[in-house]
Amino acid sequence: MSMKLKNNEPCPECGRFANRGVTIDALIIRDDKILLIKRNAEPFKGFWALPGGYVDWDEKVEDTVKREVLEEVSLNLISLDLIGIFSDPRRHPKQCIDIAYFVEAEGNVKAGDDASEYKWVAIDNLPELAFDHKKIIGYYLENSSEKDAARKHLDSWKRCQADFENFKKDQAKHQEEFRKYAKMDVIEQILPVVDNFEASLAHVPEAKKDSGWVVGLTHIQRQIEDILRNNDVEEIGVKAGDKFDPEIHEAVAGKGEKVKQVLQKGYKLNGRILRAARVEVC
Repeated sequence: MSMKLKNNEPCPECGRFANRGVTIDALIIRDDKILLIKRNAEPFKGFWALPGGYVDWDEKVEDTVKREVLEEVSLNLISLDLIGIFSDPRRHPKQCIDIAYFVEAEGNVKAGDDASEYKWVAIDNLPELAFDHKKIIGYYLENSSEKDAARKHLDSWKRCQADFENFKKDQAKHQEEFRKYAKMDVIEQILPVVDNFEASLAHVPEAKKDSGWVVGLTHIQRQIEDILRNNDVEEIGVKAGDKFDPEIHEAVAGKGEKVKQVLQKGYKLNGRILRAARVEVC
């Protein structure tokens, strides 16, 4: 049975006050070593302990962790993970509660006002500690492997989810590419027909251009050209005097760097060269 303490009366065994019976402990590990501080206040003056302290009535527990870690070891809090809530029957469990956190913090360690010194200690070489900090450390070590496994499973799931999202995007892109260029073979077979129409109409005598059969052929030619345009086919613009460009031109006659005349029109499909313009250069 725990003793009854008056408000603001320190406990004779643990030194805590009745109205400040909740404390936090910060377990900080680097390179498999635990950060400890040596207390410089009674009743545990000279004892090694984890950084931590009282939770004020009007303070959030997380804010207490941040404040104590900064005050006692001059580190800035990055993240914290609850280890558990602990009490010891010898320390009046209704009034002396420890909330322990695994803490990630950055900066250079420097002992604060509540600590005479600090040191990093290997887990298997811990000294005698104040409070129940060995129990807290042992509990964390027993359960950390399960937490690490859970984090790894979660990270693996997130990676799989991200990979799947990327896969869906890639598939959508590939489908779009397929949609754009699946008709390429058919269009390539239509282009010679367009060439023949142009060649035929180019040799129609001037006196015959208004005849019905020529007008009919011209109408069919325009229909085919409309079909090509509606399927994202565009003519490569080239004219006599242009500089020869091997990316879009194919020189089939002459020598030089300028286009002398266009022998066969070139076309693009969705910006991709479908057929280079065949030209004579000079």
